[in-house]
This record gives sequence, structure tokens and C-alpha cells, in this order.
Amino acid sequence: MEENIKHKKFLICVLNWGIGHASRMIPVIQLLRRYGQTVYLASDGDALALLRREFPDIEYCVLPAYDPVYQSGESGMLPKMISQIPKFSKAIRQEHVIVERLIREKRIDIVISDNRYGCYSHRVKSILITHQLTIQMPDMLDFLGAFVNYYNRQQIKNFYRVWVPDFKDGRNLTGALSASGSIDRRYIGQLSRMHELPGVEQRYDIMALISGPEPQRSKFEDILRAQLQEYTGTSLLVRGKPDGTSEIRTEGRHSEVDYLGSDQLNLALQQTGLVVCRSGYSTIMDLARLGKSAIFVPTPGQTEQVYLARELEKRGIALYREQRDFHLGRALGKVKLYSGFKSANYENDVLETAILKLLK
Repeated sequence: MEENIKHKKFLICVLNWGIGHASRMIPVIQLLRRYGQTVYLASDGDALALLRREFPDIEYCVLPAYDPVYQSGESGMLPKMISQIPKFSKAIRQEHVIVERLIREKRIDIVISDNRYGCYSHRVKSILITHQLTIQMPDMLDFLGAFVNYYNRQQIKNFYRVWVPDFKDGRNLTGALSASGSIDRRYIGQLSRMHELPGVEQRYDIMALISGPEPQRSKFEDILRAQLQEYTGTSLLVRGKPDGTSEIRTEGRHSEVDYLGSDQLNLALQQTGLVVCRSGYSTIMDLARLGKSAIFVPTPGQTEQVYLARELEKRGIALYREQRDFHLGRALGKVKLYSGFKSANYENDVLETAILKLLK
């Protein structure tokens, strides 16, 4: 262990909005524990279930659910989210009270919050991890952009520091999302729990990696299952359900599994030639780390995912397709035109430096 490292108590708070926020915090938690730090967890729902599976020995607290309600159709998601701001604000106030109590009871030294805006305290260093400093608006609601981003900035100001899970240099993947002239931020490199394994042979031609909120999660799963059943190559459909089983079920050339832990998913991804998935940023970071090729199908109405998928297509890295007219066969005819990620470009050498500065 390096000299001058101090033992501190960390409270790690994670947004339950899909499981990506939880998965990308795994390397942060692992690094803290490697340096002998005490970690407490706070989250809810699937995000907490994932973290408890990964770290069953860590003490945890259940935070209030934001409980977002999504559109069943393919439009109007952002207006629906805006209409729920009062409900989200209530949850933010409630989680802030809980965090203040935990700081007193557990004598917490540092809070690290992944996109939970109430998880801060002015009594200890509170760090917000987010890649959305500038929220993207659909064209029809561009006039609301100033209001939405003003509200976002006001929430961010409660934190001692902002960490952006991306690189500042040419490896940057978030583009305009993490750009802001008014927010002081530190880039900590992309956060991925994945790592390359030598000597792994390909087992699956395609992996369908399902994630995101209902009801669109199930719609995406049904679309891909039906099309993979007709596919002549080998495939694996990962349903992304942390409360399910990790047993892979195989019929013919098609396999399915409810959920894969970090090590299992790491192996399965490297046994896969091509990944079809949402363009959630945590998923993108994992694929970049492993140097995979992908077809991105954003969750309908999620402007962040649409932006990321379009940008990666413009850069010639990955194919972008919409869910409403997704056709696997036609997509496979186009995917060879894209380079995929190059894993060597995304080795993270800055996260540890940021953590060590907190431990001095």
C-alpha cells in the first residue's frame, strides 16, 4: 500500500435508473477496497440488487425510489420525465435526509454519488459522478433546454466536486453531454468493470444485451428473441434481470440467461463477435474497454442514448438503428462498414490517481 494513505469511510450512492449506474461503480468500489477503505452502499431496486450480488459483505441502506413512469409508446419520454420532476424532487429531499443521518451514524468521511442529487452533505466531501452536464433535448422541446439545464446545474452545485466518467482527450465518448462552460469538473476516465482475458475463443456470433426501463426493455427483448430464433448463427440473449438465474439455457444455436455477474459477462462478451444492445453510456464504456463491435438500438425517447448512438455512427465506430423498424438481417449487412472499438485506446489510467488524492 502506498505511503500516506489514510483510512476513510465512504458512502457510495447509486441511482436506480437501469443497472448501468451500478455496474460502472463496481471498479470504483473495488479500488477503494483494494486500498483498505471502508465502504457503505446506498441505492434501491435493481441497482442495489446488482451491487449486493457483487459485494455481499458490504453494509447497505435502501434509499427512496425515484420510481419513474415511462411512456409505452416511442415518443414523449422527455415530457413525461419533466412532468415527474415534483416526484423526483421529493425523493431527492428524502434521500438527502437519509444521507445526513448515515454520515452521523457511520461517521462517513466522503460521499460519492452516481447521479443521485440528494446524496451530498456540506459537512463532508461529496462527489457527484455524472456524464450528463448538458442534457440533450429533442428538437420539438429545444425551448425547454435552458430551464432543464439550469435546474440540473443548480442540483450539481451542492457537490464539492464533479467527476466525469470519460477522458478529456481524443478518447472522449460523451461529447456535448459532458461539455459545460459553467461547471468545474474532473475527467476520471471511462469506468468499466470489464478487462481483457487472453486466449478466449469465440462461442457466440451475436450477443443481445438487454437493459433499460420497462416497458421498452421487454419490447426490445421480444424483438430480439424473435429475430434471433430465425438467425442461423450462434447467439446469446442476456435479459439483464438481476433477480433471475445465471444459468445459461440453450436450445439449438440460441442461448438465453436472465443475468450474468461481472466475471461471467466479461467472459461472455469476449466469446462474442458482435453485440446488439442499448446505447446506454455504461454499456458503451464496457464495449470500448473490450474493443467490441456493436449495433446500438437506443431506448425510444431517451435523448442521451440517441445522441450517443448517432455520434458513434458518425465516427464510424458502430451502427445505429431505431427499435421501431429494427431488422437484424439488414443491420448485419451494414455492420461491417464500422470499425468497432479499439480496446487499447480505452485503458483507464486516471481513476486511481483521482482516488488516491482523496486518501491523502
